[in-house]
Amino acid sequence: MQFIVARYNENVEWTKQFKNVIIYNKGQKLSDDYNQVFLNNVGREGHTYYQFIYDNYDNLDNLDDYLVFLQGYPFDHSPNLINNLNNFINSEKNLDFKFLSEWIIGCNLNYCDFHPGLPIKSVYKQLFNNNIENMNFVFGAGAQFIVAKKKILEKPKDFYLKIIKMLEYDNCPIEGYVIERLHQVIFS
Repeated sequence: MQFIVARYNENVEWTKQFKNVIIYNKGQKLSDDYNQVFLNNVGREGHTYYQFIYDNYDNLDNLDDYLVFLQGYPFDHSPNLINNLNNFINSEKNLDFKFLSEWIIGCNLNYCDFHPGLPIKSVYKQLFNNNIENMNFVFGAGAQFIVAKKKILEKPKDFYLKIIKMLEYDNCPIEGYVIERLHQVIFS
């Protein structure tokens, strides 16, 4: 598994127990014993995740079958993260997408109880060029998940660039909250 960690200034010492970790760092430089890539502090963790996918799209065949996307401090939404990851690592893997967040919330294109007023439908329409009226889905609070690389490759590289462009105008764009809700939809 390849681990992609979106960091600002969190302590990421916990990542050292895993192999194949890349810290996408939007904060202060870590010591040299971390594999880190520096990014501008824009777009929340979604920008980080999709920047990794876009930058590595043409080489995904060289990576493990599963990619794990995590925040720098993932334990607020996933207090059992380490145990859950170790269980996944040691089990038979046959999935397309799995939330690692332990707080799964229902939403639809018109409304999300957890964050009323988000422009979910307009972001969905912009991403998918689809004008459907409504769709129910769930999301994992904290935007932490495992996805099979085959699911990533089902969409063209330019699709991920569209997400990056949507998020890169601010460090905390409202679209970032919408993308957090759409991760499973994006990879389904």
